Amino acid sequence: MKIKYFAWLKNITNTDSEDINDESIIDVNSLKKFLCYKYPKFNQYLLKDNIIRIAINLEYTTTNDKISSEDEIALFPPVSGG
Repeated sequence: MKIKYFAWLKNITNTDSEDINDESIIDVNSLKKFLCYKYPKFNQYLLKDNIIRIAINLEYTTTNDKISSEDEIALFPPVSGG
């Protein structure tokens, strides 16, 4: 699956996107756990505060939707105006 990171999330991951091939990622919750393990700074945003918006194939999700290896996942931090 392709994971895309936006705004300051790119600073945490040091990339704007990456391909992840891990069979343990089957849904949104398992993706969150995987990313928090890979990028420990994500813990406070993905698991505790849950402020990161997640989109699967251009559709926002707020539930523990299923994820397949062909999906494109995007992670968005809160947007600030200016």
